[in-house]
Amino acid sequence: MLGGNGRVEHIVSLPIMLYWKKEKTVIEVVWMYQVNTEKIEQHLVYMEQVLESVSPILRNSEANDMLTSLSLQRALHIALETVADVGNYLIDGFIMRDPGSYEDIVEIMLDETVITAEIAVALKEVVNMRKPLITDYLDVRDDAVSKLLNTHYAKLVAFPNQVREYLKKEL
Repeated sequence: MLGGNGRVEHIVSLPIMLYWKKEKTVIEVVWMYQVNTEKIEQHLVYMEQVLESVSPILRNSEANDMLTSLSLQRALHIALETVADVGNYLIDGFIMRDPGSYEDIVEIMLDETVITAEIAVALKEVVNMRKPLITDYLDVRDDAVSKLLNTHYAKLVAFPNQVREYLKKEL
């Protein structure tokens, strides 16, 4: 399958056999799941790079200047969008129930055992920062962003590996 950039994207499809009941023979192979593992991996790697790059900022101090503040806000935004994008790729690829919100994406990943309950709690808090970061950015408190990233940093870092483990198990 060609991606938007003209490159062939890696899509994993799993076969399902349909049987003719009377003769018990295979009559058709249907490709049920189409999971774009390459795209998922690109998102996960980028999230890991972003989190790694802000780690020194989180360890050293609070956001005390505009550049630091914007860096942390952007890192949080990338993390929450990655959670949503990867979640949607999994939901679409594995034909899971349709989400009604960003928080619902996390809930579906929990229900489908993509992530643990502990990670889900953290990710719900993170994705709930989307609206403030996108539409209420004048009111975003730097200390809230810094605290959220510090509190859930380890769980955000664990998210990509949980997704990879799920893919390894399911595919």
